[in-house]
Amino acid sequence: MIAIILTVSAIFVTTINTAIRTGHIRRSANRYVELLQTARTRAAADDRYYSVYILPAAGAIPQRAYVDIYPQAANGASGHGAPPAGFYEAGPPSDPVVTISNDVAIQPVGAAPNTADLKNRFCANCTNAIIFNQWPTWGPDGMPCQSQLSSDGSTTVCNSAGGPRAYWTFFQSQATSEWAAVTITPAGRVRAWTYGANSATWAPQ
Repeated sequence: MIAIILTVSAIFVTTINTAIRTGHIRRSANRYVELLQTARTRAAADDRYYSVYILPAAGAIPQRAYVDIYPQAANGASGHGAPPAGFYEAGPPSDPVVTISNDVAIQPVGAAPNTADLKNRFCANCTNAIIFNQWPTWGPDGMPCQSQLSSDGSTTVCNSAGGPRAYWTFFQSQATSEWAAVTITPAGRVRAWTYGANSATWAPQ
């Protein structure tokens, strides 16, 4: 009887731990979605270009994603730029920021499973050339764009002549190996996805 109780207890604990870790990756993806929406809203409201960056954990500071807003220069330049040279502005005022669980790793597109399926679901008519696996940038029109250095080298702008841009970011649980993704369509629609290992397909969260 004791052996049965111990076995059932072990199964129960394992199930609970797996559910908690699954929650970590899904919450991290959803928080990232919310941050992207914040970046879009602020870019349109402030008439500026804002990028979203992810910083790895450092000591007691957890892994974080933030909108690079501050400081704001009179010439339109915003933030400190991309890490590692750029960094989060603690302020005040401080950059909008969300925490990403430390057991969730940001992965390159080449490591992600069945990206062809995800592409067909969120941006079927997109060419691979316009889907970027790097920090998303929003322009003053509230649309995603590709950031680049301005001609005078003073700030980051979007290439308005470069056509539409889409983004995808991939998350993997280091505890359960589960995958999640966050996508941005050229029209600015942001969505979180989870990967079903059994079906080998992506589904909206």
